[in-house]
Amino acid sequence: MKESEIIRTLFGTTPPPEDDCYFLAPNRLVTTDSLSEGTHFLHEWSSPQVLARKLVEVNVSDITASGGRPKECFLNLGLSPLSRKKEWIRAFSKELRKSLDQYGMKLAGGDTFSASKTQLALTVVGTVERPWLRSGGKTGDYLYITGSLGKSQLGFQALQKKSEDKRYLNAIAHHLSPKSRYAILTALKKFQIHACMDITDGLIQDAERLAIASRGKLKIQIESIPLDPLTFTELGLDLCLGSGEELELLFLSPEILPTELTGIPVTMVGRLEKGKPGVVFWKVGKAYSPKTRGFLHFSEEE
Repeated sequence: MKESEIIRTLFGTTPPPEDDCYFLAPNRLVTTDSLSEGTHFLHEWSSPQVLARKLVEVNVSDITASGGRPKECFLNLGLSPLSRKKEWIRAFSKELRKSLDQYGMKLAGGDTFSASKTQLALTVVGTVERPWLRSGGKTGDYLYITGSLGKSQLGFQALQKKSEDKRYLNAIAHHLSPKSRYAILTALKKFQIHACMDITDGLIQDAERLAIASRGKLKIQIESIPLDPLTFTELGLDLCLGSGEELELLFLSPEILPTELTGIPVTMVGRLEKGKPGVVFWKVGKAYSPKTRGFLHFSEEE
């Protein structure tokens, strides 16, 4: 089954949520994310310090994409024969506390259990006055992306090939330890943000999710998309568009934003129009169809 089919089955007749965060009125956000050995990481690539940072960042990214600030968290640890070793746990715990302190977060509880492979899950509770929901987009809104796309995919492929090319070091670091865009939150809140999400499964899939939630057609101009230059040269356009775990923000606003906020590039790449909900990429005045959709959590054939 596809991931979407699994989720719909779990919720039965109740429509599944469209956002990564759940809003608990009047001002609470809740999100959870997991890292599973063999699916999201390999121990030979990721040290306990790297995993602690990434676990915090992917959750903070969800809170940030909803316009909130993280406050408390709950940690579930499935520890394998490797990760239950004293040295691994001490290194992981030290880096976890450091990462949480960076955001003023409190570890409030959780669970530990024995597992054949390492399983890490963090649930974060945050605060927000008015959440940015994916469904808030309005016809005529401009579509923006922070940073650039593609670097995570380049880092992943370099790790797979065990490349020693120093040109890929930055991309490898980006893939193993992506950083949330929390730093831009205060500046971004000065503008009208109708809808927002972070890019974790690639622009192709995530833009489609945003369009469907906002019930409109996103028209995206390929030439405007900020692509990592080295990735574009090495891997081509489609793999840049499908690059996941970027943690860049993808958002809709009726305003013309500056091209940079707090040192972070902000690029207008398209617009939300009336029409069948979905995404249309345009390149040199013609519709463009990527040959890949990026990373899929479950095979289309299963």
